[in-house]
Amino acid sequence: MSDVIIGGYLLPHPPVIVPEVGKGRENDAALTLKAYQQVSLEAKQLAPDTVIIISPHAPLFSDYVFMYDSPQLSGSFANFDAPNAKLSFEQDSDLRQEIERAMHKAGIPGGTLSASEKARFDIKDELDHGVLVPLYYFSKLYKDFKIVAMSCSGLDMQQLYNLGKLLRACAEKLSRKTVILASGDMSHKVNRESPYGMRPEGAEFDRQVSEFISASDIPSILSIDSGLREKAAECGYRSLVILCGAFDKIKPECELLSYEAPFGIGYCVARFSPSETSAPSAFEQAYKKVPRENENPYVNIARKSLEAYVQSGTEISSSQFRNIPNAKDLFEKRAGVFVSLKKFGELRGCIGTTAPTQDNIAEEIIENAISAGTRDPRFNPVRPDELDFLEYSVDVLSEAVPAKISELDPKTYGVIVRKGSRSGLLLPDLEGVDTVEQQLEIACRKAGINPRENYDIYKFTVTRYKGNSKEG
Repeated sequence: MSDVIIGGYLLPHPPVIVPEVGKGRENDAALTLKAYQQVSLEAKQLAPDTVIIISPHAPLFSDYVFMYDSPQLSGSFANFDAPNAKLSFEQDSDLRQEIERAMHKAGIPGGTLSASEKARFDIKDELDHGVLVPLYYFSKLYKDFKIVAMSCSGLDMQQLYNLGKLLRACAEKLSRKTVILASGDMSHKVNRESPYGMRPEGAEFDRQVSEFISASDIPSILSIDSGLREKAAECGYRSLVILCGAFDKIKPECELLSYEAPFGIGYCVARFSPSETSAPSAFEQAYKKVPRENENPYVNIARKSLEAYVQSGTEISSSQFRNIPNAKDLFEKRAGVFVSLKKFGELRGCIGTTAPTQDNIAEEIIENAISAGTRDPRFNPVRPDELDFLEYSVDVLSEAVPAKISELDPKTYGVIVRKGSRSGLLLPDLEGVDTVEQQLEIACRKAGINPRENYDIYKFTVTRYKGNSKEG
């Protein structure tokens, strides 16, 4: 049991439930209000020294955990026509600084920003509503605490979970009795009342979260499909993962205090309490290392090339793979190759060549595997601790040939669009790309071509190698 993490909560943050904002509409979320009143009572009983709150509406970076850093952290609901509804809290500067140091040591990018950096990103010092709404109710009956407020960031699930572990370690180091608040709404597309539209995945995502919390099943929470989360349009999952990390190797006793979706957006209020029961790491239960037995030769070359480069900075020679059985084409043929990396079901890198640039396919794979893991501008370079969780896909491209729109099929053919020096490529059989129109639109966007312009279209096929299989 943790002696310092004395409680945790998953809390929604719709400004409308603040009476000064809702002006009566807050009563449409009666279950949420009742649960929040219970949280207020429990806050007084817990009497924490510090509240750490994680908000998806704090300044959000894909690769950095932002932390508010003013000695006195304040904000109002002025953006919601309630300027007189204000909150102010003293920051726990010592704990924030300890968390910053620990993040730097652990390789988790995050911390505060300088005044010039805030100006560049147009970041204000005022607390966002993802912080303000939960604290509005949490501080109703008990105010004798300091806060640390941060964003949930766009970092991957492994780093977010590790951040939760780090928050607990820092609180333990400073002997802070701490409550962690994971701020976030559930799906924004639960039913037809939502201004964002409705999708069946919205209600399904919320059902899974509610069910797994009620069962205190942290591994299942962490295992919720990334595609389902995306289609549900949720904003609380990353905060929840950090909260789960704070209870690593402790089996928390969880209780769903309320769930409703009165405006088509899911509001979930839940309590996480430490118990005396130890447990295996929920993260290790949820995310197993990717098995490498009977690995396809094409995937084996990609994996070993990236692993060697990440671990030692060296590029291995293709000669060490020449004794691989049944892989003659690797050394006798040339082709364009794309190497894609996924981690926990989400893209982690993808780099490739539309035509051969190396002496053979094996060398093409080596070059593009290293590039996918370390040079894709959309992602930070792969870290050594990620290697065991990466899934590799190697696509060997056929020669591209001119095509008409009527000859395209996004499941069978990849496309290349060209106009002058601009070109864009999209591989075939990608999740979420179901029509020729979608395929061309995305390819044109990547090329910087207006889809209404005249441009040349080429099609190609791929042979895809994944794990121990070959497709196409």
